[in-house]
Amino acid sequence: MIKKLLLYVIIAVITFFISYGLHNYLLTSLDSSPSYRLRDVYIFHASLSLFFVLTFELIIYFLKEFKDQIGFLYLGSIVLKMMLFFVIFRELLSTSLQLTKSDKLSLLIPITIFIIYEVMVVVKMLNRAD
Repeated sequence: MIKKLLLYVIIAVITFFISYGLHNYLLTSLDSSPSYRLRDVYIFHASLSLFFVLTFELIIYFLKEFKDQIGFLYLGSIVLKMMLFFVIFRELLSTSLQLTKSDKLSLLIPITIFIIYEVMVVVKMLNRAD
């Protein structure tokens, strides 16, 4: 159990550092800088993804009868994550700030990366025979 949780943390941290580092390097090499702090967006998505993945693993471990509901809980977690993102970063997403295409793409990249991380982990959890 502890090994699984630690593995999820390590994978999330490695994913964060590699993806943020490459993204930041690419933006720097293109002389492009988003009008917001890219690191904060990555930290938000990485930490919430890790929180939900660890929560799902604990639910499966302690409440085995809810294992079949993890898929639905995951869908709800995506909605909750997006709502929290809009609340926390509302000034970034307000209509008064005009985002360039590069800025918009830089917002979507961390979302996509960490959704892929979540899906891979949740599918692995659901396919695991306990």
